[in-house]
Amino acid sequence: MKFWWADQSKSFDMVFEDGTLWAARSGRRGAQLDYWRNLNSASPGDIVFHYVGPHVRAVSRVATMPRPAYPPRGYDVHPGTKGALVLTEPVCEVQIPRETVLAVLEDGYGPVNADGTLRRGYFFPLVPDQALALMRWAGLENVDEPDPGAEAFDQYLGGASDRLAVTAVRAEQRFLRDQQVRRWGSSCCLCGGSLSEELLVAAHIKPRWACSETERMDTGNVAMLACLFGCDALYELGYIVVDDQGRIGRGRPGSARVESRLQDLVGRRCPAYGEESGRYFAWHRQHHLDNQAEQS
Repeated sequence: MKFWWADQSKSFDMVFEDGTLWAARSGRRGAQLDYWRNLNSASPGDIVFHYVGPHVRAVSRVATMPRPAYPPRGYDVHPGTKGALVLTEPVCEVQIPRETVLAVLEDGYGPVNADGTLRRGYFFPLVPDQALALMRWAGLENVDEPDPGAEAFDQYLGGASDRLAVTAVRAEQRFLRDQQVRRWGSSCCLCGGSLSEELLVAAHIKPRWACSETERMDTGNVAMLACLFGCDALYELGYIVVDDQGRIGRGRPGSARVESRLQDLVGRRCPAYGEESGRYFAWHRQHHLDNQAEQS
């Protein structure tokens, strides 16, 4: 278990609720700052102290490995900015004053300057003994550890812990739809219709049940926006597929009414198709072709 400090003075309320920690891949000059790069070293089970000056406001636990992702809501950057994301589950909210923090943490390491003041920055490591002292100050001396004998649960803390597995899944779903809306606006990626957000869903290109944990966290590529006026169901059920050129084509045969609806979709280009997402579309296409072959 490692310990981290996240300075979220500008975005805490929204991103803590969503359970996200995100850092850009590079800054305006093309270089990634060390306190952004630190996020790539976070692992499931690590403890994060969330600082919102002048207090540490909350403690959370990392639930997933870092994955490439566009910014979730609450991060004041262009929605197409590439970066790294980890999901967290809340442990509790606390109130640890800055004076207590500075009295406990070592000068010149992590979030503390050599002169004993807090650094400007985002994500820093903490010395374990000092982090544990902060936890004891907040009444969190006994934080549940994962059972080392539990069956491994890919990429998530705690192995077969139902509690944490459910939390991690919910965290993934929370930001997935928002991320797709930020990327594609309010348009269905299949019919192109511009609709209110309540009529759009984050549709998995490759069904979630068929995805590995790594694929589930490839949120920039494994999902797209689809509308509730039939496009989501038509794709999910295999009536439409997307070919290796990114064009919508017919999949399984349907009724006359289904065929009538397909006339508005077949031949359209799907904007969610790309070099990285193509393999998920290919899986979907082959899966439904195989189903047709078995039924014929």
